[in-house]
Amino acid sequence: MQKLKELKMKENLLPKLGFGTASIALGSQMEAERTLKFALENGIRYFDTAPLYGGGQAEVRLGQALKDAPKNIMVSTKCGRYRDYGTAGPASSGLDDTWDYSEKTIRESINLSQDRLNREFLDIVYLHDIETSPKEAFEVGLPLLREMQTKGVVGAIGAGCNTVEGLLSAIEAGASDILLVAGRWTLLDRSAGRELLYKAELNGAHIVVGGVLNSGCLANPYKENTTFNYRPIKSNERTKLLELAEIANRENVSILAAATQFPARDKRIGTTLLGAATKEQLKNTLESIEAKVTESFWSSTKELGIS
Repeated sequence: MQKLKELKMKENLLPKLGFGTASIALGSQMEAERTLKFALENGIRYFDTAPLYGGGQAEVRLGQALKDAPKNIMVSTKCGRYRDYGTAGPASSGLDDTWDYSEKTIRESINLSQDRLNREFLDIVYLHDIETSPKEAFEVGLPLLREMQTKGVVGAIGAGCNTVEGLLSAIEAGASDILLVAGRWTLLDRSAGRELLYKAELNGAHIVVGGVLNSGCLANPYKENTTFNYRPIKSNERTKLLELAEIANRENVSILAAATQFPARDKRIGTTLLGAATKEQLKNTLESIEAKVTESFWSSTKELGIS
């Protein structure tokens, strides 16, 4: 398929920036509409969503927002991990989630996503958080998605995970037209840089980075009871976070700007996903992309040995 071919040839079919919709399932319908409208008005042309986010509520809200949107919008969704409709979003413990990569469930999931998003063709579908059931994901889910790809139902196929191990297994299984690296190539967590980015590039995968604020701690490093990747932050992680904040203060640099700009400093990264629950958050985040970050800041952070 041409879209898949262009993605794999790294001809930048996907924009450099995209918007992740996990947080728009958390607030009111009105706030979600304001945020998505602002994203569209400010040139965002790639949106990532999932049945997991609000149990499908994010897909519904995105589909409504895109009804009258330009035709060049690209959308990615996911399959395999689910929660009840209207259930709280990414900060959920995940204890009530279900993982199911069976043929029946994935067919139903794709059909539901098409209906919620008001799109017959899904540009990108990720196998979602495959770490719990990799055998079923790759032996059942992946061949089914390839079949749908051949029939023109979906475009690129990949995996979206918040562990390096999960994404490495996706590369090995051939589920890597495109990879969504969540929270593992950030200013505070660079674990994807040890092996994953190299293997992804070697296999021709388009790399999308999400979770660039590590669930918000990089937006407000001094906040008490902050979280790191949706769990309580550990003492060693907080130490590194505060060291980063101190360097930013010394260099008169916005740590939000540094966090949003960090992923794309590596030429292997194709797309950075920004997230926001409100229009105001998105406005601040988009402004941070354009803010100046000094080279001395970047060189100083290297000395921290974050990995």
